[in-house]
Amino acid sequence: MTKKHIHWPEDFTERIKKQYPDSFDLFINALSHDVKTSVRINPYKFNLPVSSESVPWCNKGYFLEERPSFALDPLWHAGAYYVQESSSMFLEQVFRQVKTEQPKLVLDLCAAPGGKSTHLLNLMNKDDLLISNEVIHTRASILRENLTKWGQSNVIISNSDGKSFGKAGSLFDVILIDAPCSGEGLFRRNPKAADEWSLKNAKLCTERQRRILSDSLPCLKENGYLIYSTCTFNPAEDEENISWLHKKGGYSSIRVPLIPSWNIEEIYYNGCWCYRFLPYKTKGEGFFISLLQKEENTGSVRFPKKSKIELQTPSPFPKEWLLNAESKKIYQEKNQIKFIPSLWEKEIFYLSEKVNFIKTGTVIGNDIHKKIIPDPEFAFSANINTEAFPSQTLSRDDALNYLGHREIHPYLSGIGWQLMLYNKISIGFIKDIGKRYNNYYPVKWRLRLQNYTTDKLWYETK
Repeated sequence: MTKKHIHWPEDFTERIKKQYPDSFDLFINALSHDVKTSVRINPYKFNLPVSSESVPWCNKGYFLEERPSFALDPLWHAGAYYVQESSSMFLEQVFRQVKTEQPKLVLDLCAAPGGKSTHLLNLMNKDDLLISNEVIHTRASILRENLTKWGQSNVIISNSDGKSFGKAGSLFDVILIDAPCSGEGLFRRNPKAADEWSLKNAKLCTERQRRILSDSLPCLKENGYLIYSTCTFNPAEDEENISWLHKKGGYSSIRVPLIPSWNIEEIYYNGCWCYRFLPYKTKGEGFFISLLQKEENTGSVRFPKKSKIELQTPSPFPKEWLLNAESKKIYQEKNQIKFIPSLWEKEIFYLSEKVNFIKTGTVIGNDIHKKIIPDPEFAFSANINTEAFPSQTLSRDDALNYLGHREIHPYLSGIGWQLMLYNKISIGFIKDIGKRYNNYYPVKWRLRLQNYTTDKLWYETK
């Protein structure tokens, strides 16, 4: 691995020296080397054999020998895998400790850009529902893109603060708070973050994290689970925050089983079990996580007998477009025909009056002058019946040209809407009008690279 010559803040190194006196040199040396790139595949889309080294605590996670240009892989654009730091994939082991008899309502409070939300969607049961939230508006758009491409329909995307959720009442079975932090665990990936680090900023992070916890946790049910994580080594932002919450009462700590070869640091601090990834012990970045269960009874939410939102009866559309339609609540909002999971209808519309939803359900199509046309984002849904549409399989070069809104050479027959496939995975629609076609890949997601070479992809056989 390449060694970087980075000047670490003196206050940071002094604290690390006190925190890890016997391994300080190993710690700092590790921070000066690149970390291995890792990916997590989408089992609903990725259907190719993988020979890469597995991430031991994640069933679908893999380490790569080198970092490729992911933008030149149509499968990355299709949501077939997610580039995610390997340490944070330990969420899988933590979520396995969540025990509920009924379908779960899950909140990812600080979700952008979407790594943990896409992971949760693969860990949850098909009847569970995820509310994926991002408070910063500019970051919410990339969250929406990543979750739309991932393709699961049991997710709602919102853009609200923790206090808005807290006021909604005790609705959630699980809350994940990947709290904004001082970012020490990402210094080697982003050395500029080290330049912005200070004791003052770290203290402000601790205060903000406690405020987020206090504001949002009223929406957690009795016996519900809090997963708290950061990407810092700072005890004040990590185990001391967990201890602070535990001491307030109403929460018990849950231990997560470990395998010794994983080399994850297990911390027992003031009655709380916590887990930290250290750069000289694992191949991942710095990461902290802990699991608490709420014991306090905060009552239950009473849903209104009738929602304030009146659902519009959908215009007739080709039902064969949609898989598993029987489990969906299909309705129309303005000109959009969309669906949500029927099981969660009352919770979704109750929450829509409390927080700002920016994507409610999956859009199937649009009623344009009494003609139903498929929505461009529907091409990415795991609920699309690909056999209901004519399709064409693109080469890698043509797929990249399609994603960049450049010229491709499809077979034109004038048969209308067609799916563009790459490695049997849908990457979008065209409309074939005979002598030419219209490209319906969303312009806002367009691939903007102009000059490039298509090297071998990470999953291709050598």
